[in-house]
Amino acid sequence: MAIFGKDRAQQGARNGSTIVAAGTEFVGNLSLSDTLHLDGRIDGDVQSESNVVIGADGYFKGRIKAATVVVSGRVEGSIAADRLEIIAGGCVEGDVHTIDLVIEPGGRFNGSSEILAAENDAATHDAVSASKSSRSGSAKNKKPTESPTEEVGSTSTA
Repeated sequence: MAIFGKDRAQQGARNGSTIVAAGTEFVGNLSLSDTLHLDGRIDGDVQSESNVVIGADGYFKGRIKAATVVVSGRVEGSIAADRLEIIAGGCVEGDVHTIDLVIEPGGRFNGSSEILAAENDAATHDAVSASKSSRSGSAKNKKPTESPTEEVGSTSTA
């Protein structure tokens, strides 16, 4: 029995994280089955079966292939992921190939993007259609909202 009450077999396959701490520089390629959290610098390629998180002070130059990539720092290169999130203050420069691309206000993306179709696109379409039809019945008594096209290009001042 391990210190925390579970041995490795009971904890499951994906339970760890690899951390590249601030002040650490790594040059080369990494292949991981778990999450990578980068607060330092990596020059090379990373392939993870799980997530790659680039912290606010993290810098990555190269290619990333992962299930999910979250960028709070800086990435120069290419990203292939099911989901890419660029958090406020994060910056991605390069090529992106993803199913879901999320850029928060204050996040920056400069490059080319290819939005891929989900493998279960038909199932997703059916679920979205069902969700919309169930919401439309309850939305009849609500005040109409502005259309998204009216918001495009709008600015606000504090």
